[in-house]
Amino acid sequence: MPTRVTIILETGAFLYDVQDKKPHIDVGYFETPSASDIEVRVDGRQVQPPPDPKLGHGNNRIDVQHLEADGTTVKTRVDRSASFEQDLLRKVDLYGPTEVPDFIETAYDCILRFHSGTFESSDVRTRRFTKHLVGNDQDANDDNNTRPIANEILVHYDLVDGEVLRLRREDGKDLWSSDSVASPAKLVEVRLLTDDVLKPSYHKAALQHKATHYFLPNSDPPPMNSHGGG
Repeated sequence: MPTRVTIILETGAFLYDVQDKKPHIDVGYFETPSASDIEVRVDGRQVQPPPDPKLGHGNNRIDVQHLEADGTTVKTRVDRSASFEQDLLRKVDLYGPTEVPDFIETAYDCILRFHSGTFESSDVRTRRFTKHLVGNDQDANDDNNTRPIANEILVHYDLVDGEVLRLRREDGKDLWSSDSVASPAKLVEVRLLTDDVLKPSYHKAALQHKATHYFLPNSDPPPMNSHGGG
């Protein structure tokens, strides 16, 4: 029986347009201030985090690779579910069509590159954002309540015997690998963490603002897509 491995993105900036069908998906991410950026559960039981559980910084890249049983061939099929493309927060939802800010891709601590996997939305609900002034961060007392949006993105992989899923840093070291999971396992969940402290990182520092204001979510930042249209 295959092992289902699910990577859970609590936040992240999806650095592509919805119409862009590249063979991979890049996601900008920031480290948390805590000791670990990753939480792993095997069949519902939390296990020890990897030896070096930090995503790293300096805009490094982490390749999320699903290896065939030969140990070298990387699968390259990305499946974008309808819910994933429908439920992502888009910048136009907050800023309107004329003031959509660009992502500053170099601002992120790391870029996760997904070469494969099935992407779907999770925890879909409305969110409240508050408007703040770019110049001094003051609350402008103007809320924006969104349509129902994904507050997590799930990326699924079904591994058969001999296959491996790994998160490999550009220095060749693995942040995490399914090799570390004792078999047999039915469900492995790899959660990439975030917290409330990172709101300004995602929603101010990593955006090239065209307006005099920016928006902060009322709690942990949800995933956001670069596409400006509907």
